[in-house]
Amino acid sequence: MIIIKDPSIKLTDSDLLEKLGIVNFSFSGDTTLEECMYPTDKSFNIGEFNNCKIICDDYQLTTLLEVSPKPENLSDYEKSLSDIFSNSEILTVACHSAVNYHLYSLVKNGQKIRYKKVVHGETLVEFGGRIEQEEKIYASSKIIDGQRMFKSSFNDEDIYDNTEDQMMEDFTFGVAARHLGVTISTSDDEELMFETQFRKYL
Repeated sequence: MIIIKDPSIKLTDSDLLEKLGIVNFSFSGDTTLEECMYPTDKSFNIGEFNNCKIICDDYQLTTLLEVSPKPENLSDYEKSLSDIFSNSEILTVACHSAVNYHLYSLVKNGQKIRYKKVVHGETLVEFGGRIEQEEKIYASSKIIDGQRMFKSSFNDEDIYDNTEDQMMEDFTFGVAARHLGVTISTSDDEELMFETQFRKYL
């Protein structure tokens, strides 16, 4: 998911997709974020919420961030979006439960200011200082036997039994709330997930 905060430039969906190098697409119908967040159909889905433009890309663009040898560099799509929306923050978030994978990348004024990728069994990759939304989650952690461990968000007791990759949704949806104003998978997300109209392109 790519979130563009306060997009001052108004573009049609078609113009936006073309500027991202996406061709041979056509409008398929209206959908919701609940249906298009993980569509598994190679679609692009575009909507607006909380003065943000949201693109659900079915990992087609966000995958470029996984393979970048230098996390501080902008991907091609981040460069394009930064050129179009030069005064906006551009936030990419992605996660996949099969391997406890989560990734986010924050760009401001054409510069990468934060990047983090976590995959179970792999070394943490990150660039830039932690942002406010992360710090709230890291506050529930401590180093135990040389490894950072976290308290479960469902556990009020002082028990640190989760590794960083197991905090996938906490980080992904917590960081996305920076722009969305609500946290996905909580009681606050009904308007975003079920009532906000997205447009599907295949």
